[in-house]
Amino acid sequence: MRQLSRGIQIGGFFVLTALSVADASERLNPAFTISIDKALQAQWGFQYPATYVFRVSGVAPQWQVRRRKGPGNPWQPVPRKTSGEFFNGVECARIDAAEGKAYVSVGFHDAAVVEVEFSGVASAAFEGAAKFYDGRKTAFTLSNDNWGCNPWAHPGAPWRGPTDDASDNYQASLHVCRGFGLPVTMAINTRMAGGEAMWRTMQEELDRRDASWEPAVHGWTHPRDPAEYAVHGYEQEILGCRADILRRLRNIPYGQRVYTHILTYGHADEGILRTDAGQFLFVRGFNWLDNPTSTDFAPWNAQGRFYGAGGLNTVGYDRILERREPKGRFHADDVAELNDAFDRLHRQGGIFYALWHPDRFQNSVLYDPRPGLDGRQGSTLIQHLAHVARRKDVWYVANGWLYSYRCATENARVAPSQPLPDSSSTLGTR
Repeated sequence: MRQLSRGIQIGGFFVLTALSVADASERLNPAFTISIDKALQAQWGFQYPATYVFRVSGVAPQWQVRRRKGPGNPWQPVPRKTSGEFFNGVECARIDAAEGKAYVSVGFHDAAVVEVEFSGVASAAFEGAAKFYDGRKTAFTLSNDNWGCNPWAHPGAPWRGPTDDASDNYQASLHVCRGFGLPVTMAINTRMAGGEAMWRTMQEELDRRDASWEPAVHGWTHPRDPAEYAVHGYEQEILGCRADILRRLRNIPYGQRVYTHILTYGHADEGILRTDAGQFLFVRGFNWLDNPTSTDFAPWNAQGRFYGAGGLNTVGYDRILERREPKGRFHADDVAELNDAFDRLHRQGGIFYALWHPDRFQNSVLYDPRPGLDGRQGSTLIQHLAHVARRKDVWYVANGWLYSYRCATENARVAPSQPLPDSSSTLGTR
């Protein structure tokens, strides 16, 4: 058993006595301190809750977990959840009695430390960070590319509903995804077809404060190679796009930050990687193909200080949806192909990277909610999303929040609040 030392006063003397880590966490109301590098937290916030797993025993029916930002701050209860509830991206605590484990999901709030305390629990010992939120085995992460890129997608058009072809194609997609409980990352082109109306639409959607979407960088325009990047320069295309987003949009979920750069055409070169270095958490790639091995976190790029470029679409949604006329119309074979790909990943566990380009489709077809009749009515995408959505063992998360979670769990440290700091353990290394 690992031993620590603590001091007790006997008469006028200060005496060191042995104390095990297990003893430290097996006292009344066991408490733990979760901390992370201050500079890293200042840059990325890490408000999206990460899940820390504890072995627990002696759990009373009235058990509770509390959290606070550190000593001197008020304690706040962490809501209790069960495996029978549907939830994602919220701070909560769940105890699996059969496993004897507590899953505590908390984020950082304006500080690089958070304390958690158990009550109604005889003992608690930190085990590690869950790979996925709440200990889920599968993650589904979704993005749409090109909001603001093309005029025929009606960026900022008056809202007429998700199946009206005059509505903004991206707002239509967002409403459909929200209805299924699927957070989506929107890759934005800030200086192309969109205008003031587009920014108003985006802000209205953010003002719902439902954490339904993440604004991400696509570019000022949509360059495909170094020659096109040279027109405005890498910094303006990429970091200028981010500056536009942060200047024009408020109430961005989980902090006023842009985590993700989604590469236009999936093109990456030295100029892009150099510009992205230290500026994003995730650089997402793209191609039009199926990428069945793209089912895990993109690796950490130590030189670029981001994850990626990676996260290729596990299945090429556009490829499948565009094989019919009109594009996206229901065909049972297409639905089965998409559903089978998701089911395989769901059985084995991992990350399912999904994306489509709403500007390549008609709203009236792609989001047709009617029951499917091959080639006549209904939507392949809608039927597939209905199959994927609202599973209690799947983590539904936007791209950047997925990698905020990853970075937090790889860099956080957890230690019993008492005793000494050298009892801490690092969750993971790159």
